[in-house]
Amino acid sequence: MLVRQATLEDTQKIVRLFTARVPVWQRFDDQGRVEDLPYADLSVYDRWLHGGPWMSLETGAIWLSHLLGGNGLVYVGECDGEILAYAEAFKDQELAPLGAHLHLANLLIAESSPPELHSHLAEAILAEARGIGKISVAFPDYDKEMAAYYRRYYGTNEVFRLSRFALPAQIANLFYKSEAYREAAASKIEGWTMAVGRSSSPRSVWETVWTEHWQGVPKIIERSKHRFLLYVMGREVVLCFHQDLFNARNAEVYCWSPRELSAQLLAAIRDLGHKLGYRVLNLALTPNAAKLLPPDANAEPNQQVIAAVKV
Repeated sequence: MLVRQATLEDTQKIVRLFTARVPVWQRFDDQGRVEDLPYADLSVYDRWLHGGPWMSLETGAIWLSHLLGGNGLVYVGECDGEILAYAEAFKDQELAPLGAHLHLANLLIAESSPPELHSHLAEAILAEARGIGKISVAFPDYDKEMAAYYRRYYGTNEVFRLSRFALPAQIANLFYKSEAYREAAASKIEGWTMAVGRSSSPRSVWETVWTEHWQGVPKIIERSKHRFLLYVMGREVVLCFHQDLFNARNAEVYCWSPRELSAQLLAAIRDLGHKLGYRVLNLALTPNAAKLLPPDANAEPNQQVIAAVKV
């Protein structure tokens, strides 16, 4: 049994670990109907839609290469040469209450793995986190099993929750300045928080949302993406609008900022979204940020929990 940093040679085995969890492979036909197909008959993009980069060898290699290039940490756990566990971790430096921490993301362990593997993987990740001082995780609030797992192996406790809202884009009588932003280096957001769009940690979302490394798979990047450096009320933020996969008039909003969301920043986001032609903006917000929303915002029922612990 061995827990170690991943290498590119592990790609095929990691893909096998993830794809084993997919019971049926499907795609939409020309009439928009869902059809079942063998894995070999699906395109790289069709496979991607079943769960992201680890659904195929091609995209898995791209993603792993990106992470190993200084953009994240990747752990694998193997038994008798077979990879049975996978985890990504990102070093974050953000505003309180989390500050500097290691965020554990995309954890997957095969059901057939021995119990000891869970402990060995946790020990390796916690050893890295001790050099920073804190570890964080994220999971849906309805997943009680995952919450218990993180408490058992990592000792984490809930810090705050995020809720998702659908908000109509709307013209605002507000002065702000925006310019296209194309830099992918995460150094820009060091010490910042995610004012809008957080699902895990600012760094892990940044690496996932910044999709330039998918140029070799055109369908992944063909949806409209608008990235701005936005100046509003003396504040500089990085703002992204990503066109919704199934509704071209809706957009997912991501915003990294040196401060929490303000009424002025929210108004600028709605105004810019309207100018881009979107009708509805999807935003993940903390409870304090959600207090700024108008009555026409619609909340989704489930929440995302951010949990952490000092180590």
